Amino acid sequence: MRLYQRRGDGRNARARLLTLAVRQIGPGEAIAYREIRLTALDGDPAAFSSDAATERARDLDWYRQSARETAIFVAFRGEMPIGMAGLFVSDQPKTRHIGTVFGVYVRPEARQAGVAALLMEAVIAHAAGSVAQLHLGVAADNIPALALYHRLGFQTYGTEPRALRIEDRYIDEHLMVLFLDKEDRL
Repeated sequence: MRLYQRRGDGRNARARLLTLAVRQIGPGEAIAYREIRLTALDGDPAAFSSDAATERARDLDWYRQSARETAIFVAFRGEMPIGMAGLFVSDQPKTRHIGTVFGVYVRPEARQAGVAALLMEAVIAHAAGSVAQLHLGVAADNIPALALYHRLGFQTYGTEPRALRIEDRYIDEHLMVLFLDKEDRL
């Protein structure tokens, strides 16, 4: 298991005392995964295709199984989960060269501190050598996320109109790719 850490920047006493750690979680940490996922779905429903009611109805075994079948990275500040990002790779021969990034989220109070970048760097490092490219979808109006993904080298290859519907509102989603095998085709 790799551990990605960043110490407080020294600007204040609290930052010096707390360490940010990003690591891949296993089935035994289903409670932390469920906690951060429900926080994400409650706080930012437009960023996810799932909804809080559906996820809340799932038992801990579902979260354990998810941690077995996908790579789930969680950012912890001390013992508190403050962010997450997942990676799914199909077992189908024709698509196992593609990793799909999902569920990227950082609690509002931890944003603008590099947590999302650290999570994404962990996902990219984990995927390197096992897949040729990473795909993700991001709400077209999520400017901070789009800026981060572009900084990391992702390129937009399309837009899915009305990808999500929340009540009477439609959300378009930009589809993005990062080529890990250096064969940039866009």
